[in-house]
Amino acid sequence: MEGYPKLASLLGACPEVAILRRFGSLNARNLLYLQAELVALEETLRACTERNNASNEADRIRSARDWYTLSRLGSGSSNNGSNVGAGEEWCTMLEIRTKLKEYNAALVHQSLITGMSKPNPRDLAFLQEWMRRPSMGNVYLLGQDSDIWANPEESDLIALQARRSDSPVSRWMSDTLVHWYHQALGRKLRKPKASDWTANTVIYSENGVARLASVLGVFLSSLLPIASIVVLYYIGSDTIRLVAIALFTACFSISMCLVTSARVVDVFTATAAFTAVQVVFVGTNGPRNEGKV
Repeated sequence: MEGYPKLASLLGACPEVAILRRFGSLNARNLLYLQAELVALEETLRACTERNNASNEADRIRSARDWYTLSRLGSGSSNNGSNVGAGEEWCTMLEIRTKLKEYNAALVHQSLITGMSKPNPRDLAFLQEWMRRPSMGNVYLLGQDSDIWANPEESDLIALQARRSDSPVSRWMSDTLVHWYHQALGRKLRKPKASDWTANTVIYSENGVARLASVLGVFLSSLLPIASIVVLYYIGSDTIRLVAIALFTACFSISMCLVTSARVVDVFTATAAFTAVQVVFVGTNGPRNEGKV
């Protein structure tokens, strides 16, 4: 299997590396042309309406209030032979209807495409390496699309399923830690699957990385409150206690920002609650006499 079929096997199995061009400029240009056509048709329709309204012929006057009469004028089935050309309004409306359908579909599609995420830089680098290396994909295309990935316009690239990590820590784990692990230990423990497109390629589950980040978050959420209470218990100086509370509170809020995907308002709420627990503990429990700071 070579060329497009081999590349398609990789992109189909790993949608995060299914990196394609969105053709932003071409889509925008298509919308501009459709818009221009509709503006011209709109002006034609307005002129036709004005001519029919200014006419002395009964059917043309009635067409503004009766759809059936307007459609008969458009189909040329009116009995009044003087109504030649009077059906232009309906014919123009039918043309607008077709063009509007095309324009609206293009508009919705462009909105969806624009909302798609850019590829992860490491995924793009992997795809480039996979296509280039003889020991991996060794895929080279011969047409004008041969350099889409080798020399990409990165602002015009999208991924069908870009990796979306819940927090900065999980993104760091996915983008950096997994690479370090594979270089140090993973390549010795995990062997590539014996298939055409996965030659010399090891795939790590994104779910495993997410679970590891969740475990880290749970660990910190348990450790920080316990650690703050223990430290405050052994501090006798009110000034040092205040400094400790400030440090633990800062560590807690920073941990929430790094390990979770919480909103700012949620971080404020949780931090306020954490600080309140420390203050209540200090107010209700005096320091021990022995070993106090």
